[in-house]
Parts: sequence; C-alpha cells; structure tokens
Amino acid sequence: MRKFVSIVCSTILFSTTLTANASTVIRLGHDSQETSPVHQSMVYFEQELERRSNGEIEVEIYPARQLGDVRETTEMVQQGNLQMTFGASILLAPFVPEFNVLDVFYLFRDADHAHKALDSDEIGGQLLGAMESKGFHGLGFMEVGFRSITNSRKPIETVDDLKGLKIRAASNPTQISAWRSIGTAPTPLSWGEIFTSLQQGLINAQESGLYSIYAERFYEAQSYLSLTNHMYTNYVLFMNKPFWESLSADQQSLINEVTVEAIAKQRKLAAELNSNVITQLEEKGMAVNEVPQAVRDQMKTRMNAAIYDSLRERTGEQLFDQVISAVEAL
Repeated sequence: MRKFVSIVCSTILFSTTLTANASTVIRLGHDSQETSPVHQSMVYFEQELERRSNGEIEVEIYPARQLGDVRETTEMVQQGNLQMTFGASILLAPFVPEFNVLDVFYLFRDADHAHKALDSDEIGGQLLGAMESKGFHGLGFMEVGFRSITNSRKPIETVDDLKGLKIRAASNPTQISAWRSIGTAPTPLSWGEIFTSLQQGLINAQESGLYSIYAERFYEAQSYLSLTNHMYTNYVLFMNKPFWESLSADQQSLINEVTVEAIAKQRKLAAELNSNVITQLEEKGMAVNEVPQAVRDQMKTRMNAAIYDSLRERTGEQLFDQVISAVEAL
C-alpha cells in the first residue's frame, strides 16, 4: 500500500509541475476504461471546462485504475489528495450510508423514471447533500443501466426457474439475503473472479449491466440472458468538499453547467451502448428473453421483503421513507 501511495504522489507531483500555469487544476481518477461512455463524457467535461474557462481551469483524467479502484480514489478525494472521481452508489455506501436506499430492487420503472428521481432535489439532491458531512461535494448521477441475469441452464420465464441457480453475489450480506429469498444459491465472488468461476462451473449464473456481459465475454460461458432489469446501477460524480469550497462562485457555476451537459451525454451514450449490445450478444449465440412483468413483480416482493428493514436502518429511517415515497410519487 505504501508503494502505491508513493507512486500516486509521485504521479501527481510530476503532473503539478506540468500544469503550473493553470490557476485551478482538477485531477480526476476513475476505474473505467477509455472506451467507456463514462470516460468519454469526462473527456467532454475536460475539454469544455478548459475551453469555457479560457484555460483558467485545467482537468487531468487518470482512467483505468491508474490511481486505484473506486475505494482508493474515493479515499483520496476524501483526504484531499485527488479532486474528483466517480463510483457506483453501491460501492460508495460504506462512505455514505444514505446511498443504501438505492439498493432497493425495482426502485425505478425505467431509465426516464430513474433520471427524474436522481435529478430532483427531493431525491438525488438529498442523497448528494448527505455526502457533504463526509468531506465530499456531489455533482450528479451518471448511469450504467439496469442489471439482468445470465445463466447456462435455461431462460428465466417463471420465479421457479431461478431456484437452484448458483449465482454470483457481491460480498454483501444484504444482497446475499435478497438472492436467497427467490431460491438461488448466491456465491460471494469478486468481480474479477466471475468469468473463471463460470467457466469452471463454480457458478452457473451472474447478474450485471448489459454492456458488462459483452465486455467481460460472459457469453462464452453463458447461454441465456433474461432481462429482469432488477436494479438500476448509477455512477455518482463528486469532488473533494474543501476543494469545491475553494472555487469562486463563477467557477462553481461553470462546473455545474458543464456537469449537466456531460451527464446528459453519458446517459445517451450508455443507452445507445446497452441497446446495441443485445443484438451483439445474440450474434454471439446468447438466447435473450424478456422476463414477464408478473415474474418481476414476484421477484420485487420477495427480494425487498428480505432486505427492506436492513436497508432502512442503514440509510436512516427518515431519509429512507422520504426517498421511497418521493420515488413512488413520480
């Protein structure tokens, strides 16, 4: 770990020398690849912010885990050693417990519903506001998309089809409880272990965003993709709070303006990618089926019953109730 920190500090120190002419430098580290929609939107953020500030603000992007994974870059932002990063809310929940409310299954009807909720003051605004006491300043929500299930056994057309599936689960007691509630046998594995575990038969199912299924080549070990759309995964974009507060009002206003545009661009790119990837997966030999709404409703009832009280406690009962009520009212 000391070696990693030393490398990071050396990288940033060298970079500081190169950007000494800029009055404000924003260093943004993340774990996504340069081909991803989220990185492309951050390049837009960089270019537009530099152009509109006439070079007063400079942005440096360190993609693909150059400065570490989500936990590491989040810690660096919290400590002020990095100005900006992003991560899925489920990975940020250990830092900001309020994000646990977004782990409710079938919280959002569709992408438009999710966008309206996360862009609103009473839902997204409250959650971003909860970051302030942890040393962060939340800027907004980008997206990965809805998660679905792949397996090597058969299409999921009824809840009974889920019984006995050996499905990969995150090492999270709440998630494990949810998957057990519908009859699957969840196996905690890190993300990097999934492909090999599918090939070796340790598991025969996994759940993830559509593009991840293609990018990780899960189609080589899985025959069926069932569109359960059981959870919407987002990216939270945020800065170090003291750094944000050190900026002028004009700089803050400009960053907010460009952030809104970058998020819109990212969501559009992600939607296009997820739409196109279904055809690509079918071309790779996967059978794709829409899971009936009645089946999704049964999954929602069972899975949330198993975790609701736990998520409510972790989030904070008042905030949890407010967010759920506001989402349902949209």
